[in-house]
Amino acid sequence: MPLLEFVDTHAHLMDEQFDSDREEVLARAAAAGVSRIVEIAASLEDWAKVLAFSRAHPDRVRCALGLHPYEADRCTDEVLKDWARQAALPEVVAIGEIGLDYARCPVPAPIQKETLRRILEASRAWGKPLVIHCREAYADLREILGPMNLRGVIHCFSGNVEDALFLVKAGFMLGADGPVTYPKNSVLREAFRAAGPANTLLETDCPYLPPQSSRGKRNEPKAVMEIAAQLAKVWGFSLDAAAHATTENARLLFGL
Repeated sequence: MPLLEFVDTHAHLMDEQFDSDREEVLARAAAAGVSRIVEIAASLEDWAKVLAFSRAHPDRVRCALGLHPYEADRCTDEVLKDWARQAALPEVVAIGEIGLDYARCPVPAPIQKETLRRILEASRAWGKPLVIHCREAYADLREILGPMNLRGVIHCFSGNVEDALFLVKAGFMLGADGPVTYPKNSVLREAFRAAGPANTLLETDCPYLPPQSSRGKRNEPKAVMEIAAQLAKVWGFSLDAAAHATTENARLLFGL
């Protein structure tokens, strides 16, 4: 039987938690059928690191350059100029993560919203999909994204059915992470049922958000199989069908 193929579309393998065994983590991912990984830069200091990591693994890793809401007050004109230049690099398949975080972010919400709008407007010319972070800010995110005619993914989607359907209509796929496997997250599973397989991507956000079987432990890209298995149940699919649908979505969105 051929090995199932998965794509982890949101990983943080340059995190220091992987410093001792990063190559082994990649090997375990390959053994689990993870053919591609999109490595995410959340801060300006991460950009060079994720680019170097992608270049060191050209057949396995691509990257996205972002500015997390925690750093929204660092988005200067010079940063946007440098971003535009680096967005054109072949290793870069997306812009992000960017977005809104009202849960614990030290940057005030008005500054976050202003920065997000600036980045979204600037990125229109860059030709890359967006990786959007949203935590406890779905009303404002919907207001911003609704009229803009953009494309991308809502990373680690945590909204409800109404949010899911609105964002899909606005041009975005939804990222499914470990929380979709947690027993109490029935509302989240209903949202992914409503969005359907044509609008879903697999993510781990590793080393964070491990699925149910490894809660409390460091997460790895190989965990996408467990996330896919949960989604297969939600959709009434086989694991093979869920893997195929989400992998094709990743290829189409990111040009993998």
